[in-house]
Amino acid sequence: MSETLAALGRKTLGLALIFNSIISLTSATNILASFYINMPMWQPYSPYLINGSFFWFVLLVAGLNIFSAKLIGRAKIKRILFHHYVYGLLVSSIAIISVAFLAPAYISLLLTPSTGFQADGFQNVSVYAGLFFVYGGLTLVIDDAYDISLRAGRTLDKMKMRIRRLDKALQTTHLLSSLMSLYVTLSILLWYLENRSHIMNWPLMDISYVVFIPSMFITSIWGLKAFKGKLWYRIFSEPHGKDFSISKQVNV
Repeated sequence: MSETLAALGRKTLGLALIFNSIISLTSATNILASFYINMPMWQPYSPYLINGSFFWFVLLVAGLNIFSAKLIGRAKIKRILFHHYVYGLLVSSIAIISVAFLAPAYISLLLTPSTGFQADGFQNVSVYAGLFFVYGGLTLVIDDAYDISLRAGRTLDKMKMRIRRLDKALQTTHLLSSLMSLYVTLSILLWYLENRSHIMNWPLMDISYVVFIPSMFITSIWGLKAFKGKLWYRIFSEPHGKDFSISKQVNV
């Protein structure tokens, strides 16, 4: 019983970290796009953040964190009928189709969620609930990516072989991007505290920061933890074909 609970805990933690990384990736991408479209007239989170381009470090560490999340999420849990990616695709598809049919005007929020933060009231809450399920489904797909097809598995193996020699470089990159991401997070927090009285007039925007800032913080801290745990050494030292695969080793 204790082993089952421990396995469930590891799997839940791994999925939560992947989900958190997706939030950070999407948020940083939206901010970067807005920054480059509106530069030099708009500098996000100024004066605390020197330059909006620093969000590239957030993208980098969030992407690298997904690999560490897959390592943490390895657990002996029996598969229920289908692979995880089947459920993930199903959940994401239902959420997207529901938004497309029930609120087609807001379908763009699934790609650029920040565009709805300044809405008056909570009329977009249902759309953001759909966005939650889209991200949740994508999390399951990423977690089970190795089992989508034999070609996907071979592609991941080839990627590993090609970047094996970059072990130390990836470790250093993970450390530096985590530190820079932490700086970006602190800049956002300071800016939010200074402007909160105004932001509270836009409830959705206020809630978004309550989610966004902790997500960024977790992304940064987990990146530092992955560096300390020598993540890339662990990935590259594993036998061929077992680097990114959970289901190849256990019944998940």
